[in-house]
Amino acid sequence: MILLIGFVTGLALVAPIGPVALTLFGLGAERGRRVALAGAGGVVLADALTMPVALGSAGFLSSLDGGIVRGFEVVMGLALVALAVSTIVATDRARAAVAGIRRPTRTLALMTIVNPLSLVAWAGVALALPSSLRSPAALVAFGAGLVLASAFWHSGLAMAAGSMARRMGDGPRRTVTRVSGVVLLVVGGVLVA
Repeated sequence: MILLIGFVTGLALVAPIGPVALTLFGLGAERGRRVALAGAGGVVLADALTMPVALGSAGFLSSLDGGIVRGFEVVMGLALVALAVSTIVATDRARAAVAGIRRPTRTLALMTIVNPLSLVAWAGVALALPSSLRSPAALVAFGAGLVLASAFWHSGLAMAAGSMARRMGDGPRRTVTRVSGVVLLVVGGVLVA
């Protein structure tokens, strides 16, 4: 049951679109399903590595001053806004950068580890854990559910984007990149506000 709770919680956390999901989608649209699935593997690997750290640090995170956490959110939001503006303004350069990723597993793993939205999401989960899920066995089952949700979502996203790769021309791909920039701008704005 705890595994299922972790899976559902994980889906709620990984389904919102952020920089990693948009990069994964762009990778699939530009280079196809196999490359996108390799990138999805990197995302899941990063989640599997950061999850124990996030869940194990719940006590430390709850002791932090609210101002520190808020400052962290603002800095992350501003970074996302800057990334969004550069994506919107230099769409073709952004597309070329995503299409030029040589090691998708490693690149997306690194992006996920330093992704501000992932860090905020996992820290939020750690802070919101009820006491019934703080035992070591419950944490392992819950964390496994979170990682399974990440694998399910990101591999599905990679498959969907990769399937569209052959059907999309340059115009629609440019539009997808610009829309991605707008989504990032909204997410960054929400974090700052």
